Order: sequence, then structure tokens, then C-alpha cells
Amino acid sequence: MLHVVGVGICEGHITERAAKIIGAAEIVFGSKKAIELASKYISGEVVEMKKFCGEVYREIEKISSKKNVVVLSTGDPMVAGLGSKIDGVVESGISSVQLALAKLREDLCNCVVVDAHSRDASGDFDLIEKRNLLILADRNFDPKVFGSRKVAIIENICGKERFKICLAEEAEVKSDYAIVYVWK
Repeated sequence: MLHVVGVGICEGHITERAAKIIGAAEIVFGSKKAIELASKYISGEVVEMKKFCGEVYREIEKISSKKNVVVLSTGDPMVAGLGSKIDGVVESGISSVQLALAKLREDLCNCVVVDAHSRDASGDFDLIEKRNLLILADRNFDPKVFGSRKVAIIENICGKERFKICLAEEAEVKSDYAIVYVWK
């Protein structure tokens, strides 16, 4: 059996269902951060994932044909996570998207989520004419492309948070894990 389990992005965000699934696993795979977030629930063998690619995912799937395996995914596996990359049963988690929307008091149905983390997502930016954009960004992302639109920059959402609402032309992303929210 193979589960892909969201562990949230902050300590204390693992659901009861996720904790039970993690606790029942014979082998738990995950990034260092995901393993740290789930550590108190893990009773099986732990394998830290250093590479995230199709070859690794297929090997995990093969192992799961003989053992009860959990792959931990930070945030929610279906929000720029591992849920669409590994063939297993997905258990949702609390994502940075949900935390940012709660902070902003914005409804998910009023925006489009764009993954610009370590990739060029500029082709999706024309969606701003129809909906607000919530952009998963890194320090290479330049919010100035949105000119004089109002933006929110949220960085380090689990720690000493940096939160700023300003005009895009004045905005700067300083973290590799940031949320940029752009109003249409």
C-alpha cells in the first residue's frame, strides 16, 4: 500500500487521519523538512529523499507492492506537491496557499494558484485580467512585472513572518519560499 501524505508546512498542522497513516507505515519517505514535521508519528523505517524525480518515484512504487509505504509531502500533496507524481492514495494536508489565504482573508475561489517556484510562469500572468493570482514564488521572482497593481508578499509563514502589502513596483521577494498575492 502506498500513501502520499500531506504534513502541512508548520509544526502542528498534521491531521489526525494523516498521523494514523504515518504511524502505520513500515517505511516513510520524505524530505528532511517533511520528516521533521512528522517525526513524532513515525514508527517505521525512515528514508530521507535527496532526489525528486520519476526514477525515485517508480522505485518507491515498486517497494510499496510489498510493504506499507508513506511518502510525506510538505503542505498539501495536490498543491505543487508529490500527489500528482506518485501513484498512491493521497491524504490532504494544510498548504501554504491555505495559510496565506486565511491571512489575507481571501477566498480560494477568487484566485488562480500559479507555481513560479524555480520556473518561468509568465505565461500564466495574463490570468490576472479574470482573477486574482496567488503565486508560489522564490527569490528570483520579480513582482514588479505587475506594475502598479496591489500585491501582498508573505514569507516565512511558519516563523517570524514577513508580511507586506504594497504596489508591485515597490515589492521584493527575499525568500525561496514566498507567496505573492496579486489583486486584479
